[in-house]
Amino acid sequence: MAVARMKKITIYATKELRGPIFERLRDLGIFHITAESSRPRFLGVDDEVEDVPAPEPLEIPEDISDSLSRLQYLRDYFEKYAPVKRSFIDGFTGKKPEVSLNSLRQLTAGYDVEAVYDKAKAHEKRLEEIAEELSRLREESRALSPWGSLDIPLDMVGPTELCHSVLAVFPNSVLAKLQEGSAFGPVFHEVLWEERSESGVWLIVYGASFADVSSLVATLGGRVVTFKESRVEGATVKDKLQALEARIRELGEEKDGIIAEDRELSSSMLDVMALIDYYLDKENLERLSRTVPRTAFTLVIEGYVREKDLQALEDGLKEFTEMELVAEDPSPGDDVPVLLENHPIIAPFEVITNIFGFPKYDEIDPTPFLAPFFWLFFGICLGDAVYGILLTIGSWWFIKSQGLKYPADKLPRLLMYSGISTLLAGAATNSWMADLFSVFLPGTAIERFFSNLALLNPIEDPLTMMLVSFGFGIIHIWVGIGVKMLSSFRQGDYADGIWSSGSWVVFLPGLVLWVLSKAGMIRSQIPFYIMVVGALMVMYGASRGQKNILLKPFSGIYGLYGIVSYFSDTLSYSRLLALGLASAIIGVVVNKISELVSGMIPYVGWVLVPVILAGGHIFNLVINVLGSFIHAGRLQFVEFFTKFFEGGGTPFRPLKRVSENVSVQAVD
Repeated sequence: MAVARMKKITIYATKELRGPIFERLRDLGIFHITAESSRPRFLGVDDEVEDVPAPEPLEIPEDISDSLSRLQYLRDYFEKYAPVKRSFIDGFTGKKPEVSLNSLRQLTAGYDVEAVYDKAKAHEKRLEEIAEELSRLREESRALSPWGSLDIPLDMVGPTELCHSVLAVFPNSVLAKLQEGSAFGPVFHEVLWEERSESGVWLIVYGASFADVSSLVATLGGRVVTFKESRVEGATVKDKLQALEARIRELGEEKDGIIAEDRELSSSMLDVMALIDYYLDKENLERLSRTVPRTAFTLVIEGYVREKDLQALEDGLKEFTEMELVAEDPSPGDDVPVLLENHPIIAPFEVITNIFGFPKYDEIDPTPFLAPFFWLFFGICLGDAVYGILLTIGSWWFIKSQGLKYPADKLPRLLMYSGISTLLAGAATNSWMADLFSVFLPGTAIERFFSNLALLNPIEDPLTMMLVSFGFGIIHIWVGIGVKMLSSFRQGDYADGIWSSGSWVVFLPGLVLWVLSKAGMIRSQIPFYIMVVGALMVMYGASRGQKNILLKPFSGIYGLYGIVSYFSDTLSYSRLLALGLASAIIGVVVNKISELVSGMIPYVGWVLVPVILAGGHIFNLVINVLGSFIHAGRLQFVEFFTKFFEGGGTPFRPLKRVSENVSVQAVD
């Protein structure tokens, strides 16, 4: 399994089929439309046609844009009453509310977008008016409240034949001066309310005008209060306050009624979201249909389909009689979209490939080659059997509880598989929540059983673990070079595959085996001869491009310098030891703290031990899962992919229904 084989498709259809044919392609969900289409090509015509009309302007029909604008307004308006709550997990998995296709069709026919929009706009406007009026009424009520003891109508405060009365606020320090009268005549006053620093006064001055009274008030440091808007014939302050309270209650009831109606309207929030997707989909189809090449009468749609889906595409379009579908193999230089097809066990590891990028159409899919190494390296980095069990069970539960299907389950399934390698690595290094059994169950049958499963202890013997890490690294690099050789063979460049890549495939194992023979681990001269043959192949491959025959030997010798690069790459695999030690040592520290607490605090200490163990090891698990994922991936990107992987391919994205807000299910 590798990169899916594609067929290049050109569809010629009459312009009248523009809408229906794009809708059908959308419903089929198997056709990738090229992002940039060339000028139209015509059956039986090799030369370019010059008389091609200019593309239509990208103007979306008003019925679509207006409906979309209104629905987006309704979504924002209803959000206040029925907020769309998406959990962190939903955001992580991309899970959306589900709507059946039949329900969507009923919605488009029965939901009166314009009527609901007009009602919502009217409600919004009225609520703004109510809020503004309530604010004014409450401010007026707040201003009038202190004057409630005034027992005459407000409209009687003012001029009469003999005097002029006003309501005024004075500093408490000048109240005594009001008894002294004025130049205009006697002054009478009544204090209606009093606070710490000022008082409200009903002031009557005989033989004075409003200007005279205002001057008197200002001279004493006061201010006149008029309440012009609050004057109602025959109404006292108390009457006015009661009227204000009644109006405030009336507006509050009206507001509550509007909000209740809005809440009822907002119960259709899911319908609104589904309709937004419906019109976004129509907008998308309209844009696509206006950007494809065309002549005066013909529409030309270019794209790609998987070879295995070609028959389904032809069957899906066969009802369109005024249409011709041409299928051909992609030409060299075409930007063919890439879809990775791997065995279900390998498919989750496509996550790692896609982080780096997609291979080009004519490249080898690196996923099957990186999968066993990422799986192994992740397990070594995390390296604890209990952590592996928790990761496997937790990932499996997450997939089941969230109802994840392919491809949404790729990442959790990858972690589930990696949990198995972590379990094996932990068993091989006797790490079960680090040294939990040695600390709390020393000398028991359980401790001896799990110890007997171990192959090595990286804390006590880090050198051996480092050599193991380097060994895996050498194999990893060697496989990468082998994939490069295989890629050259696929492209028909056998000479380059043998001399540029195959030479290192021979030389590197020969060099490693020769070193082992020198260390006394292999008693044979064969590794030496393999190394020599490989070195000669490397030198010949490096000198092939040198035109000057005198410089060929130097180019060959310089080619051997590449061993330095491979040596530095191999050193990078020491991170497997480092990450494994980090996980183990943090676990050991958590266990040691738990042991100390259990002994330092009698009885209570044992109550705290489970808390410390759970908290410490969960922290260790989370932080090292992240570190293991990053570093196991880094070894693929930097040490492995650089040997053969170019990338830069365009992902295969077939035309499908827009689903920004909801997921439309074809079957109820």
